[in-house]
Amino acid sequence: MRFFGFVVNPEEGGRMAEGGVLGVLTDTVEAPGRWLVLVTGLFAAAVSIGTFAFMSSEKSLLIVRANVLGTVFHEGGHALASVVTGGGVRRIAITSADGGATWSWAPSPLSRALVSVAGYAMPPLAGLGAAALLRHGYAPAVLALTVAVMALVLVLTRDLVTFVAVAALGIAAFVTLRVAPGSLQNAAAYGEAWLLLTSEIGGLAVLVANRVRHGLRDHTDDAAGLAESTSVPAFVWIAGWLVLIGWALQKAVPLLWP
Repeated sequence: MRFFGFVVNPEEGGRMAEGGVLGVLTDTVEAPGRWLVLVTGLFAAAVSIGTFAFMSSEKSLLIVRANVLGTVFHEGGHALASVVTGGGVRRIAITSADGGATWSWAPSPLSRALVSVAGYAMPPLAGLGAAALLRHGYAPAVLALTVAVMALVLVLTRDLVTFVAVAALGIAAFVTLRVAPGSLQNAAAYGEAWLLLTSEIGGLAVLVANRVRHGLRDHTDDAAGLAESTSVPAFVWIAGWLVLIGWALQKAVPLLWP
């Protein structure tokens, strides 16, 4: 079965072609209007705000569940950094829309530090990469790469909740790529780019709020792990991630705005 053996015509959509993988990665769709870019950006902003606003409540807005995309890329960042630095990955678990865990091993203290850093760094960098593709009309490529990422994460999935969450994202991207017209492909791809660029803002705000409310000790998040292993305070790592997100947004917004 050739998952990527098709390209989408910007006028007709959903037609099979003989271009294979390279065909779908180089196919383009017509640039979207400013309203689509604005609406998808506002949607992503609402997801981040909702993540922070309901952090201390058992209730949450349905819209916040869209943050699961950023969570999958966050855990995927840990996994990728572990493999690239000579380690390995046992499994990935998504426990909620804004929570997950990656069980991995690393060959050195530097590798462990890079694995911890990569979690919050991956979504904004992936979002910037998506923005660069969308600047040239490569919405099909964004969706195809999303399908590939979800397929790789599924290999490391060992529980039903994670399987359903990751498979749903992959199927949604695949169906959009397979049958949707160019306008809907743009909506999905631009929405994904914005979500990845902003998904960690709410999460980092939660890290700061937890430390303000409960002190600087007894935390088990990535920043706390880095502080313990490197002796660099957790707030420095949080600030570094925020700077990275700001830089990615600064570079991505001109690329996304038509």
